[in-house]
Amino acid sequence: MIDWEYNPDDYTGNTYQLIPPGDYRVRIEDAVEGESKSSGKPMITLTLKVSGYNSKLWHYIVVDGSTSEAKARTNNNFGQIFDSFAIPIGNFNISSWIGKVGAARIKHRPDNREVGKMQASISFFITRSKQDELPAWQEKAVRSVVTEDNIINSEMADFGNDGPIPF
Repeated sequence: MIDWEYNPDDYTGNTYQLIPPGDYRVRIEDAVEGESKSSGKPMITLTLKVSGYNSKLWHYIVVDGSTSEAKARTNNNFGQIFDSFAIPIGNFNISSWIGKVGAARIKHRPDNREVGKMQASISFFITRSKQDELPAWQEKAVRSVVTEDNIINSEMADFGNDGPIPF
């Protein structure tokens, strides 16, 4: 039994800050093989930490060789990972990917779990050659509390142009 005197007044709910859209260094925290719930195809789930933030993002790579277009799309997805994170081409030992730092463009999209809320997601991974101008990796983030003042609503989100693709 845990010896603790819980104070419910200290509970603040979700304390993760919504990561603003933009280009960031990201680190692979975990890489897990699984199966896509929607298609049943093999899939890799990447858990990514964003430089300077406490929040994490998840990115899914579905391995689909059903058509030449699907195979090309899968190869492109792996190519982005290999290039952005400096992973040797063709290295599918995904446990060796953990800890690698690359970069990604983050965008906002509607949260499919809560109507009217937004969530950050990966738009694309930035090639290694375009990462030099990004700030160095920041390990520790300042903890922030979500309040009504800092929640981004759908009117503030940019669903249009993500800017030039840096690859």
